[in-house]
Amino acid sequence: MDTPLEDLPNIGPALAGRLRAAGIMTAEQFLALGDEKCFARLVQVSPEDACSHTRLALAGATRGIRWHALPSELRRQLIHGLSG
Repeated sequence: MDTPLEDLPNIGPALAGRLRAAGIMTAEQFLALGDEKCFARLVQVSPEDACSHTRLALAGATRGIRWHALPSELRRQLIHGLSG
């Protein structure tokens, strides 16, 4: 099955395009890799994407929820991980 990336929460056309540029073509591939590896690929291809909004969007997409619904402790850990 080749589900479009845009079918995932938080993944709009712009982020989907950046994911595809990083070699992540489908929602299934995204979910198999997980948000951490997908973020690492994005950063490798486009270092300017190393921002907290992108990191949180990917974490939410992996979990099938909007990033605003991520537990606050998880959001803190993900954002802290950007600087660590």
